[in-house]
Amino acid sequence: MKRQRLGLRIIIASILIIVASSQLVCVDGIELAQTYTPHDPIQINGNAQFLSMDTLEGWPGNGSPDDPIIISGYSFAAAEHMLRVENCDLHFRFVDNQLDGLSWLWCGIAILNTSNGVIENNYVRRAAAGIHVVTVANMMIRGNEVLDSAYGGIIVENDSENVTVQGNTVYDNENYGIHIGNPYGSETSHNVRILDNIVYDNNPSGIRLLEAEGCIVENNTVFGNTINGIVIESGSHQIRNNTVSDCTVGIFGMEGNATITGNEITDVAFGMSIGTENNTISHNYLSHNSRTGIRFYYQPTKGIGGSNNIVTWNSIANNSEWGVDFASGTSNNIVQSNDFLMNGDSCQACDDGSSNTFEENFWDDWTGPDDDQDGYVDIPYAINGTAENSDASPLASNSNPLPEWYTPKTTPAGSTPLTIDPLLLAAGIGGLVIVVLLVVIVRRR
Repeated sequence: MKRQRLGLRIIIASILIIVASSQLVCVDGIELAQTYTPHDPIQINGNAQFLSMDTLEGWPGNGSPDDPIIISGYSFAAAEHMLRVENCDLHFRFVDNQLDGLSWLWCGIAILNTSNGVIENNYVRRAAAGIHVVTVANMMIRGNEVLDSAYGGIIVENDSENVTVQGNTVYDNENYGIHIGNPYGSETSHNVRILDNIVYDNNPSGIRLLEAEGCIVENNTVFGNTINGIVIESGSHQIRNNTVSDCTVGIFGMEGNATITGNEITDVAFGMSIGTENNTISHNYLSHNSRTGIRFYYQPTKGIGGSNNIVTWNSIANNSEWGVDFASGTSNNIVQSNDFLMNGDSCQACDDGSSNTFEENFWDDWTGPDDDQDGYVDIPYAINGTAENSDASPLASNSNPLPEWYTPKTTPAGSTPLTIDPLLLAAGIGGLVIVVLLVVIVRRR
């Protein structure tokens, strides 16, 4: 008993410590000035001015790779750029600062035509854009909390390259959480890595690749954004191992193409909506979506859409309408070696396109007969839609590991399941209970 009480006290003490810690890091406009040193906005143009301010302010570092200038521990509250660095190539770190833009008119952090900077562990709110970098190179944006911006949380644009956006928490921003490119037009940015971020409750979408090429979007948690989780609007990219939920479209392909692999997309309307060509979609888990796992569509105004894509080794489960849906105008897609589990009501896929190929997929509502024991169901699986397509070689067993919640069907295709009238079942159970009670009464006598 004493040990139980001791354990309970330890648990309560741990909870109180966690709560107290969270209160210490709670960010409020008044508390910022008490915790951090208030500072006027910092405006730097050129290496000479940067070094002059370094000396004047007494910042650590000299701007070399081994000794970067460190700007840290300040609070800013101003209706203008609170940190603006341009035309510099000195190494610097802007780390652990608090920025409140007050009026949403200017960027919290603006970096232009600059390289070799690290923007790390800052809190930025109420700015036009939380962190906005333009024509930068070798830049790290890491561990920041960015919220309540009017024109985007984190924006990378205009021929920036080798930028890493990692481990940030980006939420409650208008015009996207993390945005590569400028909706008003700019040069394409290259090799931007968007890694390990938490991106949620942004409007309209979480992550947008607008003017981008060769980006990696990996290990992000994206949820609760108004319309889309991840949007691809140009270039060729790798979208891998992200978790996306609670929006309209998990991954939306509008232009460009991508290798989309290892993502988990749940509780959206469309897991993926792809209106582009030459995408490879593999090893994803798409489940419990209110419409379709993967939808391919044609864009007549652009003359492209939903063609020449490869869909393979995905687990597509418990989507309300279809596992895969090809709209009219899509063509020459390959759907192979996927597991389709409990999608739709009567059929798990629809094809209104042309020349699309379904082969060697597992359909959990079509698991037999396999009289020759070759691993394939002897009867093709009919696909719904105007194409009158089918999977000629459906697998008799699954290709991918089954999800934990899934209960395999026991009635193979082509057979007639045994049906039991609910009233008869209830009557039978009731009769059995009565018999058992009578036996017990007789034995007691």
